[in-house]
Amino acid sequence: MARTRPELDSGAFWKRIIASTLEEGIPEKWRESTFEGLSTLAASFLEQLPAAARVLDFGSGLGRNALALARRGHSVTVCDVAEDGVRFSLKMAREEGLTVDAAECDGWTIELPDAAVDGILAWSCLDHVTLDWATELAAELSRVARPGALLLVSFDEDKSDDPDSECELLEDGTHHYTSGRRAGMLFRPYTNEEIKGLFAEEWELLEFEGDDMSVPRRGLFRRI
Repeated sequence: MARTRPELDSGAFWKRIIASTLEEGIPEKWRESTFEGLSTLAASFLEQLPAAARVLDFGSGLGRNALALARRGHSVTVCDVAEDGVRFSLKMAREEGLTVDAAECDGWTIELPDAAVDGILAWSCLDHVTLDWATELAAELSRVARPGALLLVSFDEDKSDDPDSECELLEDGTHHYTSGRRAGMLFRPYTNEEIKGLFAEEWELLEFEGDDMSVPRRGLFRRI
């Protein structure tokens, strides 16, 4: 059965954010990699990746994490709905002589073959779609991962309380922002069990950090 995309697509929001960031100049916080001592799970991910691994950076943004992985000798594929961010990532990689390519993504499917990658990073992106949508994407990440591949995911803290942005609450608990600086953005707060449940069937949970609904929660999984 053909899937029907939801009417509320936050891709336009992220395209606007990326374009605006590039136009205004990238702040230092955007340059700081996830792998610079910010998370013990990020360190575990690096330690357990095979040498010269092929890694998918899903929801790669401007590519800060992709470049950090490539500097460590890995072959990285960036994937994001914001084409400006992908182009910027590839440009920076070329300037540094790093091995980075791109896979197209329409928000649902990733243009990679089955069992293509040794590792996946999905940093603060699966909580910016609805629950059903995140379930579809989790299945797509499982498809492109080889047996034994690592998956590192991060889910943000609850961002629903923003006095400058109004939002409507969707049936599954997703917040759809309708005005203010977050207009167009989707954000769904997750419980720890919901996060683990997205990957329960095809992944083994190795490590998890963060309390329910508190600071960013992170999980490290291995493809079964």
